[in-house]
Amino acid sequence: MQRVRVLQKGDAQGVGALRHMNWKTALPYSLTFSMRTTRIEQMHCFEGSATGELEGRGVWTLHPDGSGTQARCDWTVDVTCPCMCLTAPLLQPVFAGTMAW
Repeated sequence: MQRVRVLQKGDAQGVGALRHMNWKTALPYSLTFSMRTTRIEQMHCFEGSATGELEGRGVWTLHPDGSGTQARCDWTVDVTCPCMCLTAPLLQPVFAGTMAW
């Protein structure tokens, strides 16, 4: 992630918060999108909806794992960036690998 700007703070828990994000990847492209927090279950999960060059939903789930925490991110998104839409059928495995962190 290259930059995050908070556009709206949301409620006391953070639900409704809106952030504008710029992601730079290992490939020569970047993604710009906004993410609104739609659900928070304290110490368990949070969910958001993306609009912009990514459109869809992400859910981050947290589980205790020994002395730490295991975090899982499930993205169900489509890309709207024209260059990625054109090359996605050929480069899908590469795109998937660059989104890991």
